[in-house]
Amino acid sequence: MGTWYCRAEEPRSRMCPSLQEEVVRLRERVNDRLGKLVPPEDAPPEQLHKAIRYSLVAPGKRIRPLMTLLTATRLGAEAEIAVDPACAIEMVHTASLIVDDMPFMDDAEMRRGRQASHRVFGEDVASLAAFDLLSRAFGVLAAAPGLDEVRRVELVRLLSETLAGEGVIVGQLHDLQSEQSPPDATALKRMYEQKTGILFVASCEAGARVAGVPPKWIGPIRGFAMNMGLLFQIVDDLLDRFGTLEDTGKDVGQDDGKTTLVSVLGPEEARAEACRRLEAAERALDPLGAAGRPLDEMARSLLGPGMAAMLRG
Repeated sequence: MGTWYCRAEEPRSRMCPSLQEEVVRLRERVNDRLGKLVPPEDAPPEQLHKAIRYSLVAPGKRIRPLMTLLTATRLGAEAEIAVDPACAIEMVHTASLIVDDMPFMDDAEMRRGRQASHRVFGEDVASLAAFDLLSRAFGVLAAAPGLDEVRRVELVRLLSETLAGEGVIVGQLHDLQSEQSPPDATALKRMYEQKTGILFVASCEAGARVAGVPPKWIGPIRGFAMNMGLLFQIVDDLLDRFGTLEDTGKDVGQDDGKTTLVSVLGPEEARAEACRRLEAAERALDPLGAAGRPLDEMARSLLGPGMAAMLRG
């Protein structure tokens, strides 16, 4: 998988029509369900619920919930029982974006093609919207239809570990601290694992646990997802340096003056590192044998044209 994406020539089609159609269908299913899992805008307190919906149902690629759904279905589960866990993952991701855009973090103006939440609703309401989404995500998992109590508890524990301990919150802290004490490449990769990779891991592991896979499969699936998360973060850094607002739907140049793998390694070596992560993701699935090949196909399906172009340089 990885070598193909890193060639310089124009790519051939990465998805067969049936997979393209499935991704579109599942994204629409997630979008529809997200709108039903949060209160309507006119439910009091209106300002809070407007802020929640403004960020959560904004147009997005839905990479993480798609990873949950595609992992679950490729490992034998029905998509319907994976929808709510996938939406819980998206709630956490959206909350992290609200926080990431705040003045004390990136002070971003745009997100998903529209003004960042705090610029529309103020920092106070945007912060409360992020808290609400984080709390709501646990409730969605605890009540997820079609799952037994054991799997619901597994998913709640997974989400808790994703956020706390050495997870997303610590990754955000290290990102803040990196401005005062620039990290080296090793420390940066660790920060990427915590800030981005861990939520990719949660996405794929949630799908695997919904599908009830053998416990020995969880480790390889986590390894696959972590490498995919690091790949996406490196490409995000490249897009921040070389992309446009029209390409990304968010501010570019936000990393100017910050230490990233692109600034530490240089663009070409950063691309090479991304390619190595693709190859490592593929190798991580080897213990699953033939059962892992659909996950490899899934990964290719989620790398859009912009990402593929960025890897080719």
